[in-house]
Amino acid sequence: MSERKDALKARLQAARDRWDAVLDAVGDRWEVPVYSDGLQWTVRQLVNHMADAERGQGNQAMNIAEGKDIIPEDFDIERYNKRFTEKTTEKSAAQSRTELVAQRQQFLQWLDALDEAKLDNRGRHSSLQMLTVEEIIDWMAEHERLHAEDLGKVLDA
Repeated sequence: MSERKDALKARLQAARDRWDAVLDAVGDRWEVPVYSDGLQWTVRQLVNHMADAERGQGNQAMNIAEGKDIIPEDFDIERYNKRFTEKTTEKSAAQSRTELVAQRQQFLQWLDALDEAKLDNRGRHSSLQMLTVEEIIDWMAEHERLHAEDLGKVLDA
């Protein structure tokens, strides 16, 4: 394994450890609002968003590594998140937590097998920024960490 990949994996693991620690403190507060603006997600909706983001950003990284751009130039992340939230109103946080574990495991297996040079491939991220595969993986960790911090503040965890 390369130092570069090991560093990425360590950042992903640190973010996941924080995320899991916060979620373990939720108790029965799954419907507590986390954000008061924008989509006004509850804890459960935020967990669902994170499972979707893990899948989506992982797919973006994998496709860009293979030279494929899957995000259109006019992609609207706000519209996408709103629609996703509407489509998953009944999805449980437990289901999303299970998906997060499975998705991360698959992603790490992919990363282990990836030719390190492909970390430098650049393509369009859902933020519409042109990022390298490595930058997308860094963003995956940061995205999870930021939402964990927001959630931790709401739950005093």
